[in-house]
Amino acid sequence: MSDRHEKNGEEIDFLSNSTLQKAIKKSQWKQTIKYIIIAILTTSILLVILFSGSQYILNKRITNQYSLYNSIHGANISPSSSTYNYNLFSVIAETTYRKSIGGRTIVWDKELKKIPVFGRIETLERGSGRVEMNSLDPEAKRYVRYNDFNNERKIDFYYPKLSYDYLPHELDIAVTLDTNKLIEVALSFKKPMTLTEAAVKLGQKNVNWLWVDTTTAAQMERMETTLEHDNVKTKGGGGAFGFAVRPEQPFTEESGKGFIQTLEEVKKQGYHKSSINEALMGLEENTKATNGKIRLNGAVITGAPNELKRFQKLDFIRASVLGATIDKY
Repeated sequence: MSDRHEKNGEEIDFLSNSTLQKAIKKSQWKQTIKYIIIAILTTSILLVILFSGSQYILNKRITNQYSLYNSIHGANISPSSSTYNYNLFSVIAETTYRKSIGGRTIVWDKELKKIPVFGRIETLERGSGRVEMNSLDPEAKRYVRYNDFNNERKIDFYYPKLSYDYLPHELDIAVTLDTNKLIEVALSFKKPMTLTEAAVKLGQKNVNWLWVDTTTAAQMERMETTLEHDNVKTKGGGGAFGFAVRPEQPFTEESGKGFIQTLEEVKKQGYHKSSINEALMGLEENTKATNGKIRLNGAVITGAPNELKRFQKLDFIRASVLGATIDKY
């Protein structure tokens, strides 16, 4: 009886059946493959979302970084072209900067920056040099700065209200250069003037860029009392606030409103916080006496020697500094 039961037990032990075992293994493989496919698809979708989101933020940071700030900062300097090497969480941007001189442009600088999705933008390399060396030029009677990238002279501005041991008048040199030359000259005014005043007194022709007065009275006082040498009391063109102008689009008081709006927009974006806040503070203080109109401390003019001669007659020019020069032909 028991033997019969054992025999029957062996007959109903279907788990040991090879066909069933194969079916189970096949089902397990299908399930495993299904999980793998789901995992791959899920990971791929997440990577696409992550990459797309990263690219969107990076592109937005690139646009904000270069378009607005550079339109109001850097005398007669503007970005002309950029190339981008994208990674998942950052982009390496190589930007070429140019100067406009007498209707032509020259390459002024090349800059390599690492722009992360979040965090601070890092400058990796700058063609014009990251450390600036100033040397006293006995002939010029001042410290002359040169661009390491192309060996051209950099421009400097002189503040209207600061005292200096020596004020250069290098426009007198510019007008004597070869007629085949195109020349850049930075003009500093004896006192600030509004855009309306500048349009009348300075004119529109051969004017490339306008230096806006963004310095507070406290900052001026501090520079006057604590800075001893002329070379640290000037404003380097690369760090000056202002905006480009063209003869075909005459500058007016509306240009000033556009400048302020751009500053405020850059502030909203959160870039260059310290310098933007200082500039807005200076503008708020300086425009109280002018009914909200911005004031100019200087300008950049360019052209051939004979085109620049008319500026010699302007008695409101306090100083003039020779900048980059190129051959016309």
